[in-house]
Order: sequence, then C-alpha cells, then structure tokens
Amino acid sequence: MLFCTYNIHYGVGADGKYDVARVADAVAQADIVCLQEAVSGWTQNAHADQTAEIAERLNRYAVYHGAMESDASTVGADGRITNRRRSFGNAIVSRWPIPWSRGVMLPKVRLANTFDLQRGYVEAVVAAPTGPLRVYSTHLSHVGAQQRRPQVAALLDAVNRAPVTGGTWDAAAGQTFMFQEPAPVVPASAIVAGDFNFTPAHPEYPLVCGTPSKYGRLATAEHLSDAWIAAGNSEEEVDSFPREGRIDHVFVTHDLAPKARKAWIGYGTTASDHWPVFVEFDL
Repeated sequence: MLFCTYNIHYGVGADGKYDVARVADAVAQADIVCLQEAVSGWTQNAHADQTAEIAERLNRYAVYHGAMESDASTVGADGRITNRRRSFGNAIVSRWPIPWSRGVMLPKVRLANTFDLQRGYVEAVVAAPTGPLRVYSTHLSHVGAQQRRPQVAALLDAVNRAPVTGGTWDAAAGQTFMFQEPAPVVPASAIVAGDFNFTPAHPEYPLVCGTPSKYGRLATAEHLSDAWIAAGNSEEEVDSFPREGRIDHVFVTHDLAPKARKAWIGYGTTASDHWPVFVEFDL
C-alpha cells in the first residue's frame, strides 16, 4: 500500500499558480492520501470544493472537514440570499471505501495579537483489501509550541482511546430507526499524518515518538512510531517544507512500523509550497 500526506496550500503552487488538477496528479499513485490546507467555498477560487475535485479527477472516495469555517453567502440584486460557507481544513482521499469518519476540532487558545486559526483533524476508517485501517489527517498550529502542545495531547488521546470511544454509532438501532447497520469496526492499526509544523528537533516531537536515549527513543505503547525513520531514513537534514525542515509527518501505531518499507519526499512537484511525503507499507 502506498500512502501520502500533502499540504496542498489551497491549490496554489510554489510558482504562485492555482491548479488543483496538478495537486491530484502529484498524488495519483498513492492508495490513501491525507490532505491539509484544502479549502471549500472561497470566492478566490470560485467557491471550489477542492477535495471533491481531487476525488473526482482520481476517481476516489473522499471525506473533508473544514475546521476553520465562516460565512461566504451573497445577496443578489433582488435581495435573494445564496447561502454559502467557506472552510479550511483536512481531507482523506482513498482508493477504497471509507465506511465512517468524523471531523474533530483541536484545542485553540485565543491569541492577543498573532494570527492563528481553528485547527482540527479528520478521523476515518478505510476498508483496505488487507483489512480496515484507521487514518487521521491533521494540521497543527503554525504559531509555536505553546499552541501545538495541547493539540498533540488531544490528538494522541483520541488515537489511543479510539477503542473506548468507538465509531460514529454504537450497536444497532431499533426497528423504527432509519438505518439498521451494526456498529462500525474500530481497528487497532492507525496512521496519523499531516502538517504538524514541528521537526524532530522541536519539543513536540518527543511527545509523539518518545524521548531519545542510548537505547533509541523511549516510546511507550501510547506513543507513535515515525514511519520515515521506520523505513530506514535519518531524522536529520530533510525538508518537506523549504527551509523549515521535515514538518510533514506520517506517524503510525507501533504494529505498522515494521511494515514501512520505503519513504520518500516528492521534491519534483511544484503543485504546493510543501512537498508530498510518501510511505510504502507492506500490508
């Protein structure tokens, strides 16, 4: 299985050109893609639903959650209101069906004089041929560790508590309710990917992967593994965002770490200001 995470910079490439089609083409080889900075409903790009456009071009399943959301309605000359909402968020695009998903808000503290915005993640289960797989697409605050630490804690808590939280419904409804499906599967294996806005040198990284020691990183069962490292790569001198380092990550539950066979960064594409990160898993 080929996995990819990509901050698509709302469709604007490193060359300043808006082109969602080339974003789709850049990730076309991947079976599952996590997207960040996908937008929907903005006047700047004719109210485009970028996730829907990418899914249509690739003929894939998709789910989108706009954590930052606001009004984009218009009023015509006749006074008629056209209701529209604009949003900025994360998506999962999959070759295989997505039986259930949910969008979740991450913690946010109002800043007095610095721009930040509401962050969140999409949690979904993908019905991969080798078995169901939990996937999380997220984007943490760009401002600093002060904003990101509670977001990391909330995200890890959700990943670890997933078996207790369950899916988006429990058991089966009574005969008078509108659907009768049994409770959805919540698999143990998970991929947690996205633009985390921190590198392995930042203090948030050990919160996810454990602290370094002479034995390697001391990761507990509640930590995650870095698929980039599990695939045999170094933590050092790697950029996924120019001059900022490796801030786009693919973290996995420990059972998936030995299955990460290869990981690379798609330096050849200019479809965004970030580069896509690919991981090949032997599932």
